[in-house]
Amino acid sequence: MQINWDYSKYFYITAVILIVVAFFVANVEIKSQMANISAIFIIALSLPCYAAMILWLGWKKGLVTIVIFSIYALIIETLAIITGFPYSPFEYTGLIGTKVFGYTPFTVPFAYVPLFLGCIYLAGNMTILKNGSKDIKSGETPLGPKILFIAATALLVLAADLVLDPAAVALNFWNYLWPGFFYDVPLANFLGWILTGALASGLALLVLGASLQQPPPRGVVSSLFLILSFWAAVCFYLGLFIPGLIGIIFVIYILKETGGHVGDFSRN
Repeated sequence: MQINWDYSKYFYITAVILIVVAFFVANVEIKSQMANISAIFIIALSLPCYAAMILWLGWKKGLVTIVIFSIYALIIETLAIITGFPYSPFEYTGLIGTKVFGYTPFTVPFAYVPLFLGCIYLAGNMTILKNGSKDIKSGETPLGPKILFIAATALLVLAADLVLDPAAVALNFWNYLWPGFFYDVPLANFLGWILTGALASGLALLVLGASLQQPPPRGVVSSLFLILSFWAAVCFYLGLFIPGLIGIIFVIYILKETGGHVGDFSRN
């Protein structure tokens, strides 16, 4: 008897609940005493993606991959806080969890890793997993699709940040020393996220290797679906209509790429 691993309907229900919750997040002042609630919320949203990775790669490789990407997220964020590169000078306010060594909240990997992995999944669908992208003789992906994969991941990560960053700044989760033109977010931040996304995709090619040739469960993108549903709603409630619209378009794109089965954890 084959087990049905498609829980998409529950993710749709959860997305609706998150849209309602977003109204209160946007309209109630978030205080430092609520940091633990924010942390639990961030961690909970990451779990579906982590589960999909383990189902796809197995416990050992799945956990190692998650840990590697988590370390990457902590390093890049801490580097940015200390040096201002690549996002421009900024600091976290302490509303999303205790800071590691006084710099980066411990919740950052839980927030960013599902974003990276979700975008990597979508970029893989467009490039590496596309028909004809695999060299028949060597069994490996040629350079062309790899470059497209890196570029696609970088642009998708940028699109996600265009939704998340303006809302997070408006809610005072972090602040930039020199606010920019796009809802107080500087241009350098977005250029930094292009670099961050490109590096994340290169890390995926290195860590996952041949595993990228096999379609992962569509559930890898499930956390990103929930995150964008929530933050797009927050943007609209805050009057940040352009980021909100980008979020809606991104969510629709995810649904298209997964055939509506955003919560399918079946191994292909």
